[in-house]
Amino acid sequence: MSAAPYDAIIVGSGINALVGGALLAKDGWRVLLCERSERPGGAICTSTDRVPGFTLELLSSWHPLFVGGPAYGELAGDLAARGVEYLNTPLPTGVVCSAGTAVLSTDPAITAAQFEALGDLEAWNQAMGDFGAKANLAFGLLGTDFWRRKSLRFGWGALRQLGRKKLVASGAELLEPAGPWLDRTFSSPVSHALLAPWALHNGLGPDDAASAFITKVIAAAISMGGMPVPRGGGQALVDALLAIITDAGGALRTNAEVVRITTSGDRVTGVVLADGTPLTAGRAVLASVTPQALYGGLLADAPVPAETRQAAADFRYGRAGMQIHITMSEKPRWAADDRLADTALVHVLDSMDSLSESVNAANRGYLPRRPTVVVGQPCTIDPSRAPEGASILWIQLQENPRHIKGDLAGEIDTGDGTWTPAIRDAYAERVISQLEPHITNIRTAATTMFALSPADLNAMNINLVGGDPYAGDCRVDQYAAWRPLSTATGHNTGFKGLWHIGASTHPGPGLGGGSGYLVANRLRKR
Repeated sequence: MSAAPYDAIIVGSGINALVGGALLAKDGWRVLLCERSERPGGAICTSTDRVPGFTLELLSSWHPLFVGGPAYGELAGDLAARGVEYLNTPLPTGVVCSAGTAVLSTDPAITAAQFEALGDLEAWNQAMGDFGAKANLAFGLLGTDFWRRKSLRFGWGALRQLGRKKLVASGAELLEPAGPWLDRTFSSPVSHALLAPWALHNGLGPDDAASAFITKVIAAAISMGGMPVPRGGGQALVDALLAIITDAGGALRTNAEVVRITTSGDRVTGVVLADGTPLTAGRAVLASVTPQALYGGLLADAPVPAETRQAAADFRYGRAGMQIHITMSEKPRWAADDRLADTALVHVLDSMDSLSESVNAANRGYLPRRPTVVVGQPCTIDPSRAPEGASILWIQLQENPRHIKGDLAGEIDTGDGTWTPAIRDAYAERVISQLEPHITNIRTAATTMFALSPADLNAMNINLVGGDPYAGDCRVDQYAAWRPLSTATGHNTGFKGLWHIGASTHPGPGLGGGSGYLVANRLRKR
C-alpha cells in the first residue's frame, strides 16, 4: 500500500467515477472523489426541493444500461445492502405517430400481439432471432476493452462462432444505418416509428452508420430487461455507491475543482485544486472529463505528445439535449391509446421521415419543425415520486443544435444563435403544442412546468459541452476504438497511473458505468 493518504484520486463523481471508485474500494483501495460542484452524481441529478412533494430527475432518469451491465452484476449485493431497490414495468416503451400507436413489452405475448396487429410479427421474430444468435458478440463488443490482450480472444471467439464469411458480413451489418434496415425489414410505418427513435438515445440518427446495430441492441435490451429505475430516484444509487467508497476509508470532496493533474516524468503524482491545495495519489488518478478538459486543461503543463493534443482538440461534440419537466395533478390522459398511460417512455413523432428531418436539421444548426419528443412517465414505475393521484412528465428532446442558425419552422427569432431563456421557452411551447392533441390534459392538469435548455444543461454539468448529453458525437468515427481519440489510445493517457474515463470514452454514454468498470478492472488485476 502507498504512504499517500489516498491510493486513487478520481476527478468527478458521475456514474463512471462512482462505479470505478466503488470497485477499487472493494479491492482495498482508499479512494478520494473530487467533485467541482456542490453535489455528487454527474448526470444523475435528483431533486426533491424544486417542486415540493415531487421527486424529479433533472437530467438522466432511466437505468437499463446499468442494471443490464457488468458493474451492477458485481455490485448488486452491496447496493441492496445500502437500500437500493430497482423497480420495473411490463410496458417499458411505446410510440404515437401519424400512422398509429404501439407498445413494446417485456411480456413476449404482448409484444407478439402488437407486432401481429401491425403485420410485422414474422419480421420481429426474425430480427430478434438473428440478433439473439449473436447477442453475446453484440454486447461483448460494447463491453470489450480493446486495449487489452483479452480483446484478441474476443475477436478469435467471434471468428470461431461465425466463420470468416459471416464475420465479414457481420461487419457490414454492424455499420448499416437504421433507416434502410427498418425499411427493408418491417412493413408498417408504426413499427418504424416504434424502433427508430431509440438510436437517438445513443446520439445517432436513423441515417447514421451503425444506428441499426444500436437500435437492435436497445430493442433487445428493453424487451428483455424493461426500463428499471431505483425507488426514490437516482440519488439512491449515488448515495449507495458513495457509501461503498466511504465505508472502505475513502472520501468525497465537493466544491473541489481540480485545475491541474501533476506528473513527474511519465508518471502521475496527484492533482491540484482551484484553491491551491495539492493532493497526492499513491497509485492512480482517474479523470472523468472531456478530452479537451484533460489534455488542454488539466495536463496543459505536462509533456503530452503533439499528436495527442491535436486529437483531443479535434474531438467534436454532438447535438444538444433539452428537457421539459411537468408536474400534474392527475395521471396523463392519452387520447389514442389507453395503454400509453401505463408506459414508462413514449416517443411522439410524425414518422421516421420526420425523425430524419429533425436530426439533420439539428446537425446543421436549425431548430426542428416537428421534433421527436421523448415523454417519460416515471410514476408508472415508481408512484412514490409524486403525491397520491398526481404524476410527472419527464420530457426529453434530443434533436437540438448547440448553436442555432435558424428555425426550420420560421417562427422563432433565434437572434445571435445563443440559447436564451426566450428561445428555450418558445421552443418548449412548440413541443407542448405538439403533445397537446395526444395528452389531452397536459395543460389543464399541469401544476408546474419548466424547461432546461442546452445552456442550462451545460451549466449543470461541465461535461455536457454545449448541452450535448452524450459528452461527444457518437458517430462511428468517434466510437469504439476511436473514442475518445482518433489515435486509438483508449483509456490510457500515456502517463503511468493516469486513466481517462467518462462518457467521452469507450464504451460511451449512458448510465452503464462502463468506462469506470473497465479501468477499475485493469487496476484491480494489477
